[in-house]
Formats: sequence, C-alpha cells, structure tokens
Amino acid sequence: MLLPLPLLSKQLLTHYCQLIGPTPLLNSPLLIDNDDSGQKQQVNALYAQLYQGNVYEGSQCMIGIIECSGDTVIGINIFTMVPVTVTVDFSVFEDLTYIISSSAISFSPHIFTRLPNFTSQAFVKLGKMDSPIPEDLVLPNNLNAVIFENIQVPVPSAFFSTGTIESFITTGAGQGFSLPEQFPQNNYLKELYVIILENCTFPSNAGSSLNNLTSLTLNINNQVTTNITFPTFEPFNQLDTFYINFQESQPTSQIFKFEPSINNIKTLRRLRIENLGFNYSTSIDITNLTNKLELTLSKYIDQLNNFKFPLNCEVYLVDYAVSINGVDFRNVSILSLTRVKHEETLPPASSFDFEMMKYLDLSGNNFYGDLPEEYCSFGKDVLNIGSNDISGLVPDCFRCLGGAEFPGLFPNDFTDFDKNTPAFCATFSLDVTVNQLLKTNETTVLEFTGSNIGWESEIESSQVNVQLEITEPNKKIKVTIPPGAGKQNATLKFGSNLSFDVTLNYEYLNPSIDSYYLEGSGIFFRGSYFSYNENYQNLVKINNNNTFSATILTIEAQNLNKGIGFSNDDTPLSVLKNNCESFNVSIDVAGKQSSTETFIYFGNITMLTNISSIQLNTTGGDFSFDGEFGCITTDFSNPIFKINDIDVQILEITETRINITYPPIENAGTYSLYIEVGDFSYTTEIQFIVTPTFPPTPTPTPTSPTPKPTSTPNDDDDSLSTSSKLSFSLIYFFSVILLISFVF
Repeated sequence: MLLPLPLLSKQLLTHYCQLIGPTPLLNSPLLIDNDDSGQKQQVNALYAQLYQGNVYEGSQCMIGIIECSGDTVIGINIFTMVPVTVTVDFSVFEDLTYIISSSAISFSPHIFTRLPNFTSQAFVKLGKMDSPIPEDLVLPNNLNAVIFENIQVPVPSAFFSTGTIESFITTGAGQGFSLPEQFPQNNYLKELYVIILENCTFPSNAGSSLNNLTSLTLNINNQVTTNITFPTFEPFNQLDTFYINFQESQPTSQIFKFEPSINNIKTLRRLRIENLGFNYSTSIDITNLTNKLELTLSKYIDQLNNFKFPLNCEVYLVDYAVSINGVDFRNVSILSLTRVKHEETLPPASSFDFEMMKYLDLSGNNFYGDLPEEYCSFGKDVLNIGSNDISGLVPDCFRCLGGAEFPGLFPNDFTDFDKNTPAFCATFSLDVTVNQLLKTNETTVLEFTGSNIGWESEIESSQVNVQLEITEPNKKIKVTIPPGAGKQNATLKFGSNLSFDVTLNYEYLNPSIDSYYLEGSGIFFRGSYFSYNENYQNLVKINNNNTFSATILTIEAQNLNKGIGFSNDDTPLSVLKNNCESFNVSIDVAGKQSSTETFIYFGNITMLTNISSIQLNTTGGDFSFDGEFGCITTDFSNPIFKINDIDVQILEITETRINITYPPIENAGTYSLYIEVGDFSYTTEIQFIVTPTFPPTPTPTPTSPTPKPTSTPNDDDDSLSTSSKLSFSLIYFFSVILLISFVF
C-alpha cells in the first residue's frame, strides 16, 4: 500500500531525499585514518557482516553506504537483499546524522541499546523491526526522528518518555505491533504517524499528554478485519493537521460511524480523510471545528448530503464518483473538485453562499448542460469551470463584459460566446430613486437593485467619503453616506470600462432649534439635524441680523443632549443683554434653513436686595429677598435656597421676590447663601447677629409726701387707694428683705 509521505522536518526531509536519490551523497575520503574512536574497526566489521567477510580495507567511506566528513562517519545507509544480522557497536559514531537499514537487516543486540550520544540532530530509519524493544530503554538526546517501515513488536513508552524525538513514524506494521496503552507526558513530539491494526488501540489520552503535537496521521487497516476500534479524541493543545487514511482496496471489511469526538480538536486547520471507511449516510456535523478548516475527502467518497461543514471551510474532493447536487456548501469558501467520476449538471446556485464562496473550481470534470443564470451572483474571479461539456447560451452578465474577462469559463461549448467575444450589454438597469430625507447625525445606507450591473463600480460624489459597494454581483448595490447636510448628488459608474452612469440625488433634513441654556460663560442651543460634518457650518442667526458660527456637533455631545455652542468670544451673548427680553433665533446648515423661534432671554440671577446691609437673627425668622430670579419661561417648580448649606423653607417665589423662613443658627457670624432656580444659581454671604435682650422696668420710689389735695368724696377714695397700694408695696419690700436675711 502506498502511503503519504510523512511530514518530516526540513533537515530530515533533505537527508531522506538525498539518500533515496541517485545522486552520490558526498565525495568523501575513502579511508578513515584516525581510529582512536574505534570507528574504522566498526566500519570494517559492518562491511564484513554485510558482505560475508569481504572487508574492503582500502575504502571504508563508500558512496551510498558510509558517509564521512574527514575521518568521521556522519551517515550509515546499509542495504542488502540477503537476511543479515548486524552486531556492530554504533555507539562509537557520535557524529552520525542518520542510520538507514533495509528490511533484510536485523540487529543483535538491539540497535536502540547501541545508539551513540548524537552530537547533533539525527534520525533512524529501519526497514524492519521484529525483535522486542527493551522496556527500560533510555533514548539519547538529539535523536530527532524514528521511522519504522515494518514494525511487528510493541512500542515501549520509552520512545515518548525519554530522549527528544520530534517525529515518530510507522509506515508499515504487522501483527504484534501496538502502542502504549497510555502516552506519558511528552513535550517534544510534534509528528505522529502510526498504523491502527486489529486489536491495536490508539491511546485515548493523546490530547492531554502530547503537548506539542501538531501533526497526526492514522492509517486504519480496515481491509480484512472487523475488530478495529476507532479512536476517540480529547482536545489537543496544538494539533493542526489530522490525516485519516483507510485501506484503498474494495470491498472493505469494516466501515465506521463518523467519530463525533473529532469535534473536540478545535485547533485543527487541516483534516484529510482518504478512501472508504466512514459511513456518510447519517448526519455528520463538524461545524464546531475551527474557521477556515481545509477538508480533503479523497477516493470512494460516500454521499455528502448529510455533511455539515464548518464556517469558511475549504473543501477538496478528489477521485469521487457520487453526485454533489443536493450537498449544502453554504459554509464553504473554497470548493475544488478533481478527477470526478460522475457525470451531472452544475450544482444549483442554492447550494452556495455567493458572498462566502471565494473560489469554485469545477474544471476538468464531467459537468454538462447550461450555465445557470444564478451563477452571475458569484464573484467575478470565483468561477473556474473550464474543460467540461457545458453548452447553451451564456447569461447576459457575462456577455456584458465580454469573454476575455472570464478565462475560467473556457474551454466549453457555449453558443456564440468564447474568450474573443466583445462586450455587449443591452439589459443593464438600476433604479436609485431616494424617497427619504437623510438625518445629518447618522450614517445612512441606501440599497438598490438592478440587472446586469456587473462586478466593478466607481463613485464620484459632491460629498466626501461616500462609498459604493456591489453587495451581490449584477443585482444589488449599497451606497454608504456619512453624516452631512444640505443637498448632495453622486454619480455611480458600472459596466465594461465603467461606461454606464447613474445619478443619485439626496438631501438632508432641515435643522430645528427647540431650546437654549447657559453654562459657564457660554450659550448653547438644543435641537435636531445640526451639522455633524466639519465640511458644513452651523450658522446661528439672532434677531435676523446677527450671525454666529457654532461648533460642529459630535455624536457624544448629542447623546448627552449638550447642543451646539460657540468656540470663540464672538457669541450670541454679545447681543443678548437684558433679562426677560425676547429674542429670535434660527440656524442655517449647508443652505437648509430652520424656522425662526422666539425665546425669552434670562442670563443670570440678580439680587436687588442689598445683602451687605442685612443682618439675620440667630434665633431664626422670616425674610423677603428682591431680585431677578427668572422670567415667564423659567421653571420655578424646584427652587433651592440654602444658608450654611442647610435647606431653607421657601414660602413663595416669583420672578422678582423670594420669601423664606430660615432656621436658628447657634453662633453669630457670616454664612454662605445659595439660590438655584432652573438652570441658574447665585452664591453670596450673609451676616447673622445675636438678637438683643432688654431688662424689666423698675418700680419708682417717692422722695417726699404728696400734698393732700382738696378732694371730693371720690377723690378721697382715690387717695386712700393710692396709699394702700404704697403700703402694700413697702410691706412686700420689707418682707423680701427679711426673707433674704433669714436664708443667709
């Protein structure tokens, strides 16, 4: 059985090609003069064993057998048709880079116990291995690759737990061959190429143990047995190439259900399945594998109607003899068919995703019938369908550009169309009517349909950065228009030599202003459809005769509802002076004019009450402040009045007055005062004093008797009353004095 050449490293492959080719290996000296290492003795012994005792003393270094560099042996390639047992001690050849032996040669003691400590990378390629390999083997470092052309004994774990082997290859095996039940942890092996025989299992832990494996080839010997167990797979760290080769001959004894655990190998970039071995009649889903997987299916391929390909998959079908009509290739980006053994019409367009498909190679096979009209939707350079038996009229899309533009269509038997047919297009059409006004703050995408518009286009536009794209060849286009303003136009060009011109006219919505606000020392206007493009100005007009250039609005500022402002000192505030006066405003954006709006200007809170002359009481109280606190348009619903950062109760607020009740404050002093009404605020300081207190008025004491007036009876009564009151006061006074004396 002919098997694929294993993926040897560049150095090993160079050696391999040199050794099997007819070119002499090296013009080496014929004699090994320096025999301090014992190399001459072992070379002579090797010749004696190979050629029945005939030792060639005069030429130890022979072309194609012993390769030398100076007095040192660097390569051994021994071949004989007669069975020979070699007992030479190879350990003396430390500078060897390869050992190759034919299938008639065996070794005693075992060759792997007599390998040198290689001074540089080397490989061993043995034609036959039928003697047991010691389990306690320790392989030397720098043994880079081991190749068995025919191995009939178990492979011990030492091949994967000792040494630094990067490539382990078995191109042929017989009964008795097996791999270890489980792989040991290995950080060196990169390439593994093995045969799976009856009752020979592949270790299930390969993914978690072979940490740097990048290439795996399994040759499944399913020709004359039904006792093979197909492996299951763990995720691998770096495996990107996986070949599965079944036996080529038919009938095949054992067919396997597709192994779903292949989906675990997410690192795969290449998967090749050769010959008959899998049953494709049931659903096979490998959509979990990596994007852009290269999938090759070769020889004796079963129906693929139930095959689900991964996204962006590249599919190569080789030597197959079944129909592909009905196969879903919509996830496929490259489809290549080689040596088709089945005659049929071209696959229907519904089998493909026109945008996904980058290359469709159906050339050199047995397709016949017409070229479908739907194939006009493939990319211009996607189709390669030459050297088939396709006939009939060619769709107009190809005629519109001429035969020279499509070399991938020929040779075939088309009617009146070949590579020399000139371009002719009577069926071009495209309707680009725009029935909507565009928003100045958004990128607008316009899509149009047509007929035979071709594969190539160009645009010339009055507005910069307008883009034209053919989204489906010959049928659909997309025009992407960035934020802009005003009225614009573009010329769209299509067809052979871009000879068809179509004019696209469009315009943006008129701007509008709905409010304004003050922030810091600036004024800002909110509204809709201002300019977001630096090529178009926002021109604000105040009271019909004062024009100011506003800033270009950004999407971020729009999302924060900031509106447009002014970046220099020349702003509308220069003409807006007095609170509560009305003003008119409009905006012009690239010739699109807004309606004129009237607003009441209010620039700031003004306090008319002389704050410096006010002294509030620390005991609290009520007070009224006069000033300009807003206009008819001001929102008075949530005013704030704070003293010493403490909220004060607002009893009443109008455009010109605020009445408050303020709380007591512990100490006299100067405290902050803060007022906020709508979007405006005012801050100052106000003084608190302690409220003055006054002592009670004392009772007066007489200094001389009061003359007794002549009185009427009524007067006597009054005099008596006064005297009694005085007596009672004196009595009370002396009583208090006595009481105090008693206490102290």
